[in-house]
Amino acid sequence: MSVTDQRRSPRVEFFLVPAEHEQLPVWVIKPQGLADARGGVVVNLSEEGLQLLTAAEPPLDAQHYELRLLLGEDEGVPLFSASVRRVWSRPLSQIVQLCGFEFESSNSQAEEFLRTQTAQITARKWVRCVLVERMTALA
Repeated sequence: MSVTDQRRSPRVEFFLVPAEHEQLPVWVIKPQGLADARGGVVVNLSEEGLQLLTAAEPPLDAQHYELRLLLGEDEGVPLFSASVRRVWSRPLSQIVQLCGFEFESSNSQAEEFLRTQTAQITARKWVRCVLVERMTALA
């Protein structure tokens, strides 16, 4: 019936995806040097991967990305990253799409950070990120 029933692994929700016709303002301030990267917000996390909310336009069409978590505006805050592969994308509205990604290698810095956060989660948290497209020859 629902996507939840078909999942191989349970997911930890970071925040709820907007329902039909509901708008949720999200700003992702990208660091200098990442202006061309796609901004997003982590929706949830499972053993195999994660879901991200991104702007619908332009659609994500590459398969391989480097995910970089944005944890603060201070340059002293580390950028945790992970190599991810886009598995699917679906529009939620004219301005937002939901995308599913698999981790390409286990125990990346970003995955470890998110797992630490999920162990302590007591309320919805905003974890912003950017996706930097990787060429398949480099993957």
